[in-house]
Amino acid sequence: MPPRSRPKKTIAMFCDGGFLAHMTRAFEVGRALRHCFGHRVIFCCDGAYTHIPRDAGFEVVPVFTVNRDTTMEVAHKLVPPGMGWWKQICSQSVASDLEAIDAIRPDGVVGDLRWSLSTSARARQIPYISITNACWTDKFAQAIELPEGHFTERLMGKRLARAAFPKYIQVMQEYGGRGYTEVRKQFGLPPLKTLWEAIEGDITLLADLPEFMPVVRGAPPSFRYTGPLLWEANIELPPWFSRLEPGRPTIYFTMGSTGDTKFFQEAVRVFGNTEFQVLITTGGLAEIPNPPPNVFIAKYAPGEALMAVSDVVVSHGGNGTVYQALSCGVPIIGFPTIFDQEVNMRRVAALRAGIYMSNVQYGSGSLETPVRTVLGDPQYRERCRQLAARISRMDGRRRAALHIHDFLEHKDPMEHPLTTTEILQQLPPLASAVA
Repeated sequence: MPPRSRPKKTIAMFCDGGFLAHMTRAFEVGRALRHCFGHRVIFCCDGAYTHIPRDAGFEVVPVFTVNRDTTMEVAHKLVPPGMGWWKQICSQSVASDLEAIDAIRPDGVVGDLRWSLSTSARARQIPYISITNACWTDKFAQAIELPEGHFTERLMGKRLARAAFPKYIQVMQEYGGRGYTEVRKQFGLPPLKTLWEAIEGDITLLADLPEFMPVVRGAPPSFRYTGPLLWEANIELPPWFSRLEPGRPTIYFTMGSTGDTKFFQEAVRVFGNTEFQVLITTGGLAEIPNPPPNVFIAKYAPGEALMAVSDVVVSHGGNGTVYQALSCGVPIIGFPTIFDQEVNMRRVAALRAGIYMSNVQYGSGSLETPVRTVLGDPQYRERCRQLAARISRMDGRRRAALHIHDFLEHKDPMEHPLTTTEILQQLPPLASAVA
């Protein structure tokens, strides 16, 4: 039976509207579910970016969401929050989930790193699909390295801290899982052994390339790669775009919604009035008065178009930015500011698709040297082109929608759609999203 002839479902899509990457990849999956299969998708989220689904005509239901600044503070500290506070957050999140679920009465829930859904969805016995990255699961095949400036390094020294860090991660995951013990007990659910269990759904969709974020052999069939979930807003090109000179070396600076905006000033200082064309999208996070004539600035711009004319992207190493650059075949130089960005950039460097740089290095040499290194070595570009071809073939947004649709139809987490590639070829294409 063709996919569009099957009955429509109501799907509750939970995500953190305070972070662009999480909002937009959930949004793209929601668009594909609506466009390709005719499902009713209701977004359950709160934060600065909730206008994205609302502007596209989706219903939006607000749910409890930890303040973005608080989340960033915890992420930067890399130490566990107090258990009393964490238990309260877990309880509030589950209660808010249940309020939304009871009001919507969905056929299934989808969560982008919404840990509380592993409790609330199961409390209501509703199918739960998780969207995450492989590195957020215990199936990730690569060792998580000691983050820059972690407090254990100050206590033990770098060598001992590196050796102890895997155990530290395990302890922190167990600590995080305990935050849900009391609220899960209320619904007759067993306690979580680790927070990794909270990330897993009945099926867990990995928004990654397998070679970029590999999982261990023997990972269950419920873990499924979709490929990156790329967002390209339908934003007009900035007026200066037509004035860019083809063939002139071009650098694109972007820091997403979590990067360090002092890089913008550094970009102007190092590369202003040089042979380079410097493109900067600020995201409204910084002002750059009186830029030199070779520096082109926009608050927002279509990232894919800017990357397509660039020779290298300099960023914070956020997941969305990294995958967008790779999808355009452009090498990345990353200065991560939080832990998961470090993981992304270490993988970029391991695949020779770019260069990982320490966030504490801000001197002109530390910025200019990697740019000239990447531009001088064509192997970086060639490797990125190979990865771009893989991303295009995976067609992440529609593949994710297909897995969700198929699971809600058949309720079998162990069974994949048998003709994924063939079905993808039959589904209608997705246009660019409304800004």
